Amino acid sequence: MSIDDPGMKGGIAPDLDPLPPGDDAGNTGAQGEPEASELDLPGPDDPVAWTYVEAGTDVVGTDGRRIGVVKAMLGTEAEGIFHGIAVDTGDGPDRVVPADSVTSLTSSRVSVDLTADSVADLERYEAIETK
Repeated sequence: MSIDDPGMKGGIAPDLDPLPPGDDAGNTGAQGEPEASELDLPGPDDPVAWTYVEAGTDVVGTDGRRIGVVKAMLGTEAEGIFHGIAVDTGDGPDRVVPADSVTSLTSSRVSVDLTADSVADLERYEAIETK
C-alpha cells in the first residue's frame, strides 16, 4: 500500500476496464453502430452554428451579390457569444459585419441583411495580435 499514490485506493489496482461505447467522438457506439465518418453531417445548405463556419466561406448580401469571404468568425467560444464576421471584401480593407446583420449561416454561405454597396460603411476589421 502506498500513501503517496492517491489513485491506488489502498493498494488495490485501479479499474482498467475501457470506457463504454460512445465515450468520445471517434467511438460512436457498439458493434453495428455507425462510425464517426458515417454520421450525417450538415449539407452545404443546412443551418450551422457560428463556430462551424470556416474562413473562405462566401458572404452574400440581400441583393444576392457576393460581398466577400469570411476572414474570421468573431465571438467568444467559451461563452458561446457570436459578435459578427470579419469579411475580406477583396477590394479594400476587411470589414466587420455585426451579428445582428447576419440572417443565416451554412457551411457554404453566410447571408447578411446588407447590400454589397453598404459594406464599405462598416467598421474596419483589425486583427488582434496574440502571443
